[in-house]
Formats: sequence, structure tokens, C-alpha cells
Amino acid sequence: MEKKKVSKKNWIPVISFVGFLFIKTSIVGYFSSNYIIHFQLSENLKIENNSKALKFLLNPPAAIYRKYYFFDVQNSVEVLNGKKPILIEKGPYTYRVEWHRKIENFFEKDKLNYSQSTKIYFEPSLSKGNQSDVITFLNIPATGMINKKKMETMAVFIMEHFDTELFIKRTIKELISGYDDPLMELAKKNNGKFSIVKNNGTEWQRYVIDTGFIDPLNIGKVFSWNGLKKLNYWNSEKANQISGTDGTFYPPYLNRSSIIESYSPEMCRSYGLEYLRDNEINGVKTYDFHFPSDLFSASKLEQEGFCDGKCLGNGVLNISSCYGGVSGFISQPHFLNADEKFIQSINGLEPNKEIHDFLIHFEPTTGVPVAGNVRLQINFYLEPNQDIDLLKNIQPVLLPVIWFDEEIKLDLQTTEELSKVAFYVRLVTIIPVSMVSTGILLILVSSFFLLRNSRNQLNNKNAKKKIYLAEEARLFTNEQN
Repeated sequence: MEKKKVSKKNWIPVISFVGFLFIKTSIVGYFSSNYIIHFQLSENLKIENNSKALKFLLNPPAAIYRKYYFFDVQNSVEVLNGKKPILIEKGPYTYRVEWHRKIENFFEKDKLNYSQSTKIYFEPSLSKGNQSDVITFLNIPATGMINKKKMETMAVFIMEHFDTELFIKRTIKELISGYDDPLMELAKKNNGKFSIVKNNGTEWQRYVIDTGFIDPLNIGKVFSWNGLKKLNYWNSEKANQISGTDGTFYPPYLNRSSIIESYSPEMCRSYGLEYLRDNEINGVKTYDFHFPSDLFSASKLEQEGFCDGKCLGNGVLNISSCYGGVSGFISQPHFLNADEKFIQSINGLEPNKEIHDFLIHFEPTTGVPVAGNVRLQINFYLEPNQDIDLLKNIQPVLLPVIWFDEEIKLDLQTTEELSKVAFYVRLVTIIPVSMVSTGILLILVSSFFLLRNSRNQLNNKNAKKKIYLAEEARLFTNEQN
């Protein structure tokens, strides 16, 4: 029995139907898959008992190292006589950092109360120099006493009594771990010791943060720090707000227009990071975020209430109000993004964005920081004072004393897990797009065949009409003859 030949005409509606089916399936699949992924991600991000997020908070799967760079004053005597300071950067002196966190309690479903302490351990193999290195360093306790105007008369007497110097020689270990200081003992602070590292090994921070239970976009958001829901250091409500996260967790689903907010106890304020570039770290595609170049701009600081009176200039933040009145300033290392006048007033500074920028690499879907470098510099403002012999001839200068680079890198296992999550998310996006493209192609193909068949039918009809007309003309001619 002869098989029936299937006409192309019969395949055209089938191809169109398959095309429409591809498009419909891909749209439904995209939204359903996207919902499932978002749901699973939200569930995994919640901080609750025995969750991965809680383990991440208590024991971050990351290597954390803090690198200290000290400025060694080469001409301390000349500085006292009005000369420009000459500084040599020493370091890095690298310390392994351990976070110790203790959960106090969960409450109101979406709130978690925890305390934190930090302990550092010297790593000689990662350092350029030894803890026994001696440098000439600013006498910060003396500077603090001088800055307290109410104690100025007493400061003169005390400094003369203790034969106080403005610049002192100390080892790196003494500056990090602490050394006996008569002014600290007199003030009955810190057991009579001074150190650059604040509260090493002691519990001094207490956070209440959002667990992400109600809204995963709020995970890690700070409700209070050390019992404070807002600060009292600054001159406006906005400046005193504690906004953003605790720096462990960040909101998921980042995009290039996101502003990522965190609270920094070291800076005594909240701050925002902005998008810099796309990147890839250990196989994980990241969005890199960094300090905006105008974060410490004078006009912005004054407008937002971060200046008590007038700011010194662009690129520096006065933190005296939260450090007991000591004339301290935070900036980026080597005065990156600061006024040129600060750099020119010192010999030995070379700002470089590649090594001095505050930068964090985020996996954008989860908001997890894959790696980062938290870089800040501590400076003290010195100015002439005719009542204190040490300061009579000194030139006004914002003197850098130290900058640090806290480097964080997730371990390989966690990085691989993030890479898998990112791959599945991309797959959910790519497959529906491919199916939609295939569906559109099928519809275009069927439309082409339909159009061609219609044109062929029209041509055949016209040809038949021409033949009929020719035949009619021929018959008419024959009749006339």
C-alpha cells in the first residue's frame, strides 16, 4: 500500500505551535525557577539555630589578616623647630585575626543579640620586619592631653613633671600590645598602658542585628550597637544614624546601582560603598564596591553634620568627638582622595588607588563578600601652642601615624559553593532565553513557509488566469476568421 506523502503545508501550523509552546514554557519556567531559587536562597540566608548563616556569623570560613603600616618620623627634632615631617613607611607587620562571637539570644523572630571580641596573632612569615623593630612615633597620650583645652594649664605642668617628649621611640610590639605610660597611669586608663590596637582580646562590642527571617534583604542590618540605637557624636540626626549591616552580612541580589551600607565602630559612623567594576575572584564573578571618592569631602561632611565647626579639608574625617577629644582624623591611606595640601605638608607619601583603596568583592546574587581589603589611616592634627614648649615652633600639620589593611578571603570550599550557586542562577536565565529564541525562530520559519506557499498559490492562480485569457482570445480570433 502506497504511503501518503505529508505536505509541507500541514507542517506549518505544527512548527508555529511548537514555537509558541517553547516561548510559553520558557516564560513559565523562568518565573517558577526564579521563584524557587529566590525562595531557597532566602531560606539559606536566614540566621537561626543550626543554620549555615549562624555558623558563618560565629565562625566565618575565611582567612583574615590585618596588616599594619607604621610611619617612622625621620626628623623629629627638626619637626619641633618648624620643619616639614619626613616619614618612612615601615611594614607590613601582619597579624592573623580571630573573631570570637557569642550569641546572647534571639528575640522577636527577626532579631539576634551577639557580642564580639577580636584577637590578633603576629605572623612573621607574612611580615616585612620584626616586632622588635624600633621606630620614632608620635606620643599619642601626650597629644591627647594637649588637645583637651580644659586641661591645658594642667597639661603644661604634668608634661614638664614627666619630662614628656612629643616623639618617642618604641618597638612595634610595644605599640601593638601596649607599653607603660605615665600619662595613662595618671588618667587611670587601660591599667596605665597605651596601645594602638583597641581592646585586643576583650569583649567590647555588642550588636543587635536583623536575622533576615522576615525579609532577607535586611539580613545583618544593625538595630543597635553597644546598646545605642543612634550615636551622639555628630551634629545631625542623619550623621548619628546607625544604618546598614554589621559588616558580616550584606543584602543579596546586588546590582551595579546598589549602595551598600555598613556601620564602622572605627570610623564612628555608617558609610556607603558604590560599584566600581565587574571582576572575577577564584572563578566567582563579582561586583567590586569601594569608597566613593567624595565620602570625606568637606562640603558633604559639613552638610551631613560630621563637622564640628569647619572641616580641615577634603578627604579627612574628624573623629575627635568619639575618641575622648583627642584630635584624631580618619582618612584613606597616604591621603588618597584628599586635598593635595595634606600630601604636600609631609615628605614620604604616595597615594595609590591600587593599594590604598577600600575595596570589597561581592558575589552579587548572595551578597557574600568573596574577598576584600578594609584600608584606613589614622592621623593626628598638630598645631603651634605658645604655652607648651614642645609646640611653640611646630607648623600646623595633619600627621599620619599608621594605616592598616584588613584583608579577608573566603576559603576555597565556600568559594566553590558560591560559584555553583552563581552558575545555577545564570543557567535559569540562559535556558529560558534560549528557548524563547528557538520559539521565535520556529515561528519565523513557519511564517516564511506560509508566506512562500501563499505567494506560490497566488502565482499559480495568476498563471491559470493568464492561460484562460489566452485561450479565450485564441477562440475569439478563430471565430472571427
